[in-house]
Amino acid sequence: MGSETFVANVNPKGQLIENGTENTQIIENEEEIQNGVINELIVEKSIENGHKIENGLVNEYDDGFSVRCLEISDHKKGFVELLGQLSPTQPLSEEEFQERFAELASMGPDHHICVIEDTSSCRIVATGSVFVERKFIRGCSKVGHIEDVVVDKGARGLHLGHRVVKHLVDHAKATDCYKVVLYCKPELREFYQKCGFMEKNVQMALYF
Repeated sequence: MGSETFVANVNPKGQLIENGTENTQIIENEEEIQNGVINELIVEKSIENGHKIENGLVNEYDDGFSVRCLEISDHKKGFVELLGQLSPTQPLSEEEFQERFAELASMGPDHHICVIEDTSSCRIVATGSVFVERKFIRGCSKVGHIEDVVVDKGARGLHLGHRVVKHLVDHAKATDCYKVVLYCKPELREFYQKCGFMEKNVQMALYF
């Protein structure tokens, strides 16, 4: 799968998901992660770094930045412009965005885009996506492919990329994927290693 594939499970009503690549230049904290999934934090109220915990999973934050599904209104909140910080992206008209949004929304949980909105500015400051590939091997298993992880230049250093990746990994796990994979630039190797990923095989690409 190409590193610029744009895939998602969008949420027209803007409901929060609580379960939860050419990529972005991001610096994150060092929470313990095993097998690609952050260890579930089984606590009732809050933990260090201001994270709120519910049912053992991080789902909201005291700093106001919460991970949610892409909404149709996010076009006006700079979503496409944010993707332009990852890879050259042409502007999309409202009609073009809505058409693609509806197409992706019809695909269900196999295509999932999440975003983080800065509620003080009403701008999208982080996003990422995961595509669930259905296979015949391993007894008709599934594989999650993480793509398009990017954090706005003005919001880096706030651990938002870490939250996005955790959310995408949780989504892949919740949809019964046996593994989740991604491609990244060499300079992002350390970040993804902190997220529990390991180097394996070599990426090959053929562009048209």
